[in-house]
Amino acid sequence: MSSSRRVRPLTALALAASAVGTLLVTAPTASAGDYAGACIRSVGSRTSPNGWLIPARNFQAGSSGTCVREIQFDIAATIGLDPADAPGFIDGAFGPKTDRYVREFQSRSHLEPDGIVGPRTWEALISRTTD
Repeated sequence: MSSSRRVRPLTALALAASAVGTLLVTAPTASAGDYAGACIRSVGSRTSPNGWLIPARNFQAGSSGTCVREIQFDIAATIGLDPADAPGFIDGAFGPKTDRYVREFQSRSHLEPDGIVGPRTWEALISRTTD
């Protein structure tokens, strides 16, 4: 007889369900850091003009994904949103609302309000949302 122990399928299933339940209960909510790390992992990184580690791509109207969620999260945290725009704003789709808020952020940050989140805009977002 082998010294390894077989786990019965139902026991294995119960253990797996227990582990998943624990993960679901203890999983933290998303924060800017969670989106930023996922963004960098998905597109790579580069260094901004002032030395910040930023995503390797620019984003603008029509872009989507984790990096856009990071942009939306940071915009909401820095300049706030009109209450009518807040529900569902952080959706990962760079549409007209995101474009409008990016341009507002750029204007307030003394950047060209072109709606493109490039090195200078990334730098400004990160500098305002990093402790």
